[in-house]
Amino acid sequence: MRTKSKKKQFKYMTNLKAFSKERVLAKIKELKQLPFGEVFINCKFNGVDYKLIFLTSECGKDANLMNIIGGWRKKNEIWFACKFEVTVERTTKWFKERLIDAPDRLLFIIKVGNEYIGHVGLFRFDFENGTCEIDNIIRGESGYPGIMNDAIRNMMDWGKAILGLKGYSLKTFLDNERAVRLYEKLGFKEISRIPMIQVEGKDGLEWVEAPEGYDGEINKYDLVMKLF
Repeated sequence: MRTKSKKKQFKYMTNLKAFSKERVLAKIKELKQLPFGEVFINCKFNGVDYKLIFLTSECGKDANLMNIIGGWRKKNEIWFACKFEVTVERTTKWFKERLIDAPDRLLFIIKVGNEYIGHVGLFRFDFENGTCEIDNIIRGESGYPGIMNDAIRNMMDWGKAILGLKGYSLKTFLDNERAVRLYEKLGFKEISRIPMIQVEGKDGLEWVEAPEGYDGEINKYDLVMKLF
């Protein structure tokens, strides 16, 4: 992992001395307040140089970036638990309330040359066990086959080195076969399946865990996977 300079690396990317809820949340909050582009991971895959750039609070003021992220969500909405009309305004609202204001959520955008091609993130830290869920994995643009796999690996390495994480888990729809294959290649294995039902939520239709004792039809499952 490389950054602009060793000075910046140690100023903004120094690993935590010990894993704890307070230290991790303070570190994530600190990183979110930095200028966009200040914190990144330099990566190389199949001879292609690319960066994972940490998304910070000021990104919410960039309408073009919000439009790009919103467009990717629209293209991949079938794989999201909640469906709603995607606009720049709603994406900006989501970005602030569901990402920046969420103390245990972070996102890296993938940049190859001058092009953004997707993003990868972390969410829902299990502070007792020192683990976290892989979150918001979106391939926004085509090209560079295999790069999403490499990007996730680099992000997980960063999480271990900088935040002190010990392991990872994730949830994805069972019928998202492409995503399941990607995670299996990374070493994730199925540990359980959660039955899901669709309900009318605050922002639109959303998939939620079926309540205990539910006896209706189940045709959707959340696949829970863990890295071994």
